[in-house]
Amino acid sequence: MIKKLKKLMVFLIIIGLGAGAYYLIFETDIFRLKTINYNAHEAMDIFDLERYSGVHYGDLLFEVDLEKAKKSLETHPYVRSVIMTKQYPSTLNMEITYRRHFMNIKYSDIILSLDNALQVLKVIDEEIEGYTVEGMPFNAFSTGKTIEVDAFYVLENIVQLIDLLNQTELTVDSTIHYKDNNVSIYCGAMRIDFGDADHIASRFNKFINIYEALTVDEIKTGIIDVSSDGLPVYRPFGE
Repeated sequence: MIKKLKKLMVFLIIIGLGAGAYYLIFETDIFRLKTINYNAHEAMDIFDLERYSGVHYGDLLFEVDLEKAKKSLETHPYVRSVIMTKQYPSTLNMEITYRRHFMNIKYSDIILSLDNALQVLKVIDEEIEGYTVEGMPFNAFSTGKTIEVDAFYVLENIVQLIDLLNQTELTVDSTIHYKDNNVSIYCGAMRIDFGDADHIASRFNKFINIYEALTVDEIKTGIIDVSSDGLPVYRPFGE
C-alpha cells in the first residue's frame, strides 16, 4: 500500500512539474522573444529584420529555428552572412556582415549599385560615390542576385581594376567605359585602353610605367594601349 502511495505521489509530482513547465513556457511570456540584438545598417531596420528572418517579437525562443532564420535573412540584398545565437530566456543575438556598395553600373537610364561580388544591392536614381561602368548592357537584374551580363568575365576583371585604382594616387575619372569588349579609363586627357582587362595586374603595371614616363616628358594627352599581353603602345590623339 505504501509503495503504491509513493508511486502515486511521484506520478503526481511529475504531472505537477510538467503542468508547471507547460504553463511557464506557453502561458507566460518568460520565454517569449523580447530582445533582438543586431548591428544596425541604413538598409536594415527592425521591420526588415523580422520580415526577412521570419522571426518576430513574441515568438517562443525555443521554437526559433536558427538555421532557417539565418538562410532567410541572407536573402536580404545587403546581408552577406549572419551568426545567430539564443540567449535564454528571451533574447536573440544576430551578428550581421553586410554587403557594401563597390561600384555603379549604368546602361540606358538604369543605374545599379553593386557590391564587389557583382550582386545587385539596389536600383538608384543617381550614381553613388565611386566608379561607374558605362556602356555594358545587362540582360537581367534583381536585387539580392548577381547581375546578368554577357561579358561577365570582363566585369569581374573591372572589379580587379577598381581595386588597383583604389591603391594609387592617380587622378582618374570616375567613369569606366566599356565598348566593343574594350575597357577604358581617363586620366585627365589621357585615355587608357585595357581591352577585355584580362591579366589586369600586368596590364595595369604597364600602363603605370608608360604614364609616369610620359608625365616626366610633360605629355598629357593621347592613348595608352595595353589592350593585349604584347608590347604596350602610346599613340597621340589623331593617329
